[in-house]
Amino acid sequence: MILIFSFDILFFVVQNETRGDKSSDSKPYKITFERRPDYLYVYVNGEHDSYEISYQYWLEVAEHCRKINCNKILIEEDIAEAVSLADMYQLATDLPKMGFLGVRVAFYDRYAEQRDLNEFGKLVAVNRGLYGKIFNDINEAEDWLLSD
Repeated sequence: MILIFSFDILFFVVQNETRGDKSSDSKPYKITFERRPDYLYVYVNGEHDSYEISYQYWLEVAEHCRKINCNKILIEEDIAEAVSLADMYQLATDLPKMGFLGVRVAFYDRYAEQRDLNEFGKLVAVNRGLYGKIFNDINEAEDWLLSD
């Protein structure tokens, strides 16, 4: 774990990549938390995705959000592989229970071809109480997040 302080912004970087060993600390993604003045910015990247991988990183986001008491999150996902439709349904069903109720979530996926799948997930999650939106442009995501 590396903590970097820069002026008034806290960068919290967790760097654990999957290696040959299967230790409980290794993760198949990297996640970065950046406390911005009005919201939490999260960047997650990796090569592979599944229900388990997505669940793990969303849980980390929820836990970090609780620690710093945030109510707005911008997530930028950079994972080329998409989850299955069934995995997306299960994940979207679980998101509100993780602690995202009352939190405004803007989600930007760098892979535009995953837009329909992400929209499906948003629909399921919103129907279960999540307040979120999917974006094709990170600046639009930030504008929406800060609009209220």
